[in-house]
Amino acid sequence: MLSNQLGLFGIVTTIPYQILYAFLSLSTYGPLFESNLAVMGGYAWILWANHHGRYASARNFAVSLVMLQLLAVTWYVGPGIGVHLFYFTIGAILPLLFERACASTITLFASANIGLFWLCDRDFMRAAPMLGLPAPVTTGLFVLSLVGAIALTCAFVLLFRMEIDAVEARLTDSNRKLARLSETDALTELPNRRAMEAFLDHWRDEHSCVGIILCDIDHFKSYNDYYGHARGDLVLQAISGILTRTMRQGVDLVARYGGEEFIILMPRATLGSTLDAAERLRVAVETMPLADRPRTMTTSAVTLSVGYSLFDPIEQADPEAAIEEADQALYRAKRGGRNRVVGRTAGLVPAEENRLPGI
Repeated sequence: MLSNQLGLFGIVTTIPYQILYAFLSLSTYGPLFESNLAVMGGYAWILWANHHGRYASARNFAVSLVMLQLLAVTWYVGPGIGVHLFYFTIGAILPLLFERACASTITLFASANIGLFWLCDRDFMRAAPMLGLPAPVTTGLFVLSLVGAIALTCAFVLLFRMEIDAVEARLTDSNRKLARLSETDALTELPNRRAMEAFLDHWRDEHSCVGIILCDIDHFKSYNDYYGHARGDLVLQAISGILTRTMRQGVDLVARYGGEEFIILMPRATLGSTLDAAERLRVAVETMPLADRPRTMTTSAVTLSVGYSLFDPIEQADPEAAIEEADQALYRAKRGGRNRVVGRTAGLVPAEENRLPGI
């Protein structure tokens, strides 16, 4: 927080002046030395207040303390040493410190900052300072104050820029996570239909053929009704893992299409390669290793009915037609006895006759 940095910088920038006053004469500059010690204690309280969550109090006290310290030092030794130039630093960082405060608070502090600078620069210039300093020391302190005011202003602006960058990075990361969540099925952690549509749009723009495979778990509704949705969810998660590992990693898209249906998209595919992949998926699920099966699964096998088609962007403007073809093929696979692959033509890839019954 900027009020923390303001407190730390207040302590650090006061120390050189304290050393100078001690070196010149503590008997002469003792009041100023002691007042600066009290101010440094106030800066330390700012750090404590921030640590305990009293952010607004720490911020308001920090700004007020800096203004009063500059006023006191200028009153003691005069404006010749340029300490009042730090009012420009305060003015530069006020919008940063009070970005979430009400307009009246910012206006109050800005007005006080301008008024105190005017008082130090004009009124104190006319009167002799309470504690005079040798001319070389005054010149040296003025240069130190000028450089310090410029350096602190730049430092605070840099810190604020860093805070903005950090906030923007967190916002970008949050948006990325939200976008990922909006395109991910919560149960299976597979891409959802929104991600599927974006994937198809991308490859359509690339003028690439995309193999489309629609899978449906056989008799899943009966299993879900009998064993409950919790066990059904475990089956969906197990099968989603099998489908993902069977397809080409980083190339093909395995998505949940809805309910117990999954869709697989294969870029740069042919109808033949899509058929081969569809049959691999069917076999992989049917021969699912025991380690991959949910413990609640009491049946001997899980099977898929599969329909496939090919989306060719040169022949078809809309991939929905190709998805509909795969859906019709899936319907024929169901009607044909389940646990089989059917393409957009009437051809079947049936399962063996002695296969154990699936769900």
